[in-house]
Amino acid sequence: MRLLKQVVIGLITFSLILLFFSFLLPSKISVSKSVLLHAPKDSVMAALLRIEDWKNWNPILQDSSAAYSIASPQRVEWTSANGISNAIQLEQFAADSIMVIIKSNDKQVFSSGFSVVQHQQNALLTKVEWWINEDIKWYPWEKFYGLFSESFRETYMDNNLQLFKHYMESKQR
Repeated sequence: MRLLKQVVIGLITFSLILLFFSFLLPSKISVSKSVLLHAPKDSVMAALLRIEDWKNWNPILQDSSAAYSIASPQRVEWTSANGISNAIQLEQFAADSIMVIIKSNDKQVFSSGFSVVQHQQNALLTKVEWWINEDIKWYPWEKFYGLFSESFRETYMDNNLQLFKHYMESKQR
């Protein structure tokens, strides 16, 4: 009985310490990656604003088991294999910026977007920056997940931006 009491007190103490440290962790993940490509800014913006072009470089729209429904040039909807309804909506909110709204079961998952800037000396060089911001709940497992998910997102974004660069530069030839 005495050993059980020590184990319970130890688990409670450990849980409280873990909870305390989780409050010190940030409650928001912000990841930003960019790529420089040899394409005019107008064609880059047009490709980013057409959701149909995303299947050429973004794996999220390349799942052969999902039936994608393109509601408009800026919106796509699909249901995943586990029955979750998903949607991506693109909105241009400035001449060089695109907001990406990603919903899962009609709830916004995170905010994301692209900034497209033309090089000052060379009109055929364009910088594309992709950013993702995600709010994290206060739960300790969510906060610790945030520490690890940042590196996964960076890798995912880097790979997709390289695929986008290859796609855009091959269209220019």
